[in-house]
Amino acid sequence: MKNCNAIKAVFLIFNFLFLFILQLVAQPIFYNGKFNQLISREGIAITTSIFQHTENGKLVYQETSKISTDHQGNYQTLIGNGQLIKGNIDSVIWSDGAYFLKIETDTSKNSQPYFKHLSLLRAPTDYNNEHLEGIYEFDSSKGWGTIIIDNKKYRKPKKITVDLSTSYVNVSYPADAYPIFRHYEWYDENADGLGNSFVLTYSEKTCHEFWEQTKKMGEIRLYPKPFQELIIGRNDQMIELLLTKPIEIKNLNQTYAIKGPSKIIYFIEW
Repeated sequence: MKNCNAIKAVFLIFNFLFLFILQLVAQPIFYNGKFNQLISREGIAITTSIFQHTENGKLVYQETSKISTDHQGNYQTLIGNGQLIKGNIDSVIWSDGAYFLKIETDTSKNSQPYFKHLSLLRAPTDYNNEHLEGIYEFDSSKGWGTIIIDNKKYRKPKKITVDLSTSYVNVSYPADAYPIFRHYEWYDENADGLGNSFVLTYSEKTCHEFWEQTKKMGEIRLYPKPFQELIIGRNDQMIELLLTKPIEIKNLNQTYAIKGPSKIIYFIEW
């Protein structure tokens, strides 16, 4: 019991410091969306809104921007880089309850058809509910692999939270390591094995992320191509967290690589 309380205390302290530091750094949210009825169009005007507590709750952030879709209606955007209407993306306290994301087209622009997409961006953590927590460390010689956690509930978890810390190097100067900190929250509202993943980061050259209906908790990256991914395994009898084998990334004639060691603190809710 004392060991569990110690792990929980570390998790709470780490989250408090992590989320506090995030308020000091400007970080947009990378989002990969899809318009079903808008095929391969450019300059689509959208309004992006973030609500707190409920889908029609307190409006904490709103902006307008333009996106382009591919032939399947897919698009990418950085929430926080648009034309501001209300709020400050860097002042949102992400640990304070639930947050909902709404994206809709501006029908006053270019005779666009109306489209609205509403999604649960972040679900609050219930520290008083049944949960399982622990710490796992990968050494610097093998900063990847699968963490297997015994699922004594024998049902899919509702939420998995992971704090990951590691480091990277410019391989030309391997003695100089730079930290990477990422906070992953994957929430499976329907318990079907596919959830929404909200990722917060405090690292140089990175941004937050939001992924929908996925087994991927998120990525570790500095540039468009990630070093690694954190993925939830498919075994219903066990909870598997797979940290993929890191790859080297080239940018501006320089090569960067994960150095580690890597540490994962996990918190699982049912």
